[in-house]
Amino acid sequence: MARMPNENGCGVETHAMEPEAPGRGSARWGPQHAGAKELANLYSPGKRCQEWLSVLLCFALVAFNFIHLLANFHLGHLWYILLSIVAGILTADFSSGLVHWGADTWGSVDLPIFGKAFIRPFREHHIDPTAITRHDFIETNGDNCMLTIVPLANMAYSFLTLSPAEIYSFYAWYCYLFALAIFVTLTNQIHKWSHTYFGLPRWVVFLQDCQVILPRKHHRVHHVSPHETYFCITTVVKVPRNFRLLEELEEGQKGVGDGTVSWGLEDDDDMTLTHWRGVILGPQRTSFENRMYNLKVVCGPEYPESPPFVKFVTKINLNGVHTSSGEVDVNAVTALAKWQNSYSIRMVLLELRRLMTCKENTKLPQPPEGQIYNN
Repeated sequence: MARMPNENGCGVETHAMEPEAPGRGSARWGPQHAGAKELANLYSPGKRCQEWLSVLLCFALVAFNFIHLLANFHLGHLWYILLSIVAGILTADFSSGLVHWGADTWGSVDLPIFGKAFIRPFREHHIDPTAITRHDFIETNGDNCMLTIVPLANMAYSFLTLSPAEIYSFYAWYCYLFALAIFVTLTNQIHKWSHTYFGLPRWVVFLQDCQVILPRKHHRVHHVSPHETYFCITTVVKVPRNFRLLEELEEGQKGVGDGTVSWGLEDDDDMTLTHWRGVILGPQRTSFENRMYNLKVVCGPEYPESPPFVKFVTKINLNGVHTSSGEVDVNAVTALAKWQNSYSIRMVLLELRRLMTCKENTKLPQPPEGQIYNN
């Protein structure tokens, strides 16, 4: 387990980057992990041949369609072209997240055809996140190239058979398909760059910094257990506030973690997902032991760009919590003081629980059990 230190020498407990392998002395993750070796060995010569054919055919179709798009370009379509390109990029990003979620969540490597060919790379990636950086261009991009062959071939057929007037009327649609195909093709390459920390071309780093393509810091969040967020691996689209809070609500309902903290909406009819309740189970061998602490958490309209407001409902004597109101001092909790949009309600509750285990807090006398703050 990793720990995020705070000013009091305590910190929030975060999960290791990858699941621990069974057996003492075995690698927890990386290329030496037994599971990673087993999954890597499933890469077959037949799979390699399929990837080569897919890459060659895909790039031939890309070149053919690009030439015909240029030949049929008209200035009158300029704004439609720009909108189509943006729509294609967003669709590719959403599709990458959907496929990523599906491959992480459903099926197994034992499924006929799809298991070894398509699910295997995703499962290997969670055990050995750096494996993708050791894959060459063909292995990295072969499957994605295969996905684009049919729409690119259909577009090429249209250019060969339709009249100039018909092509003109469908030009914006072809631009959308072409942008979608390009970014679907490059999704795994962009994903690979997000795991590469040395030797990247300057233009790639520039695009990452501008968040045109997936940056390293953003994707790192997905590789923190339980790997249930930040699935999109093409570009960075800001997740709407309510989508993010719905993810947190789902995690709270599933009971993610060891049960020492829990969270959920105060009112199930709260459509704004603003008012939350949290519960912290007091740590053992402290004055908080065997006590349940209820909290109020308010996620404002700027969440997750801004931290939530946190207040204890159950009376508590804890450094960093106002004795008269139960409000949590933002500066006393690292997760709030140094808030990042990747943090969550769960992380705040975990850190508050960790504060209870700090030396200066463990023996503090507590108010009678069951008392609550009036305001």
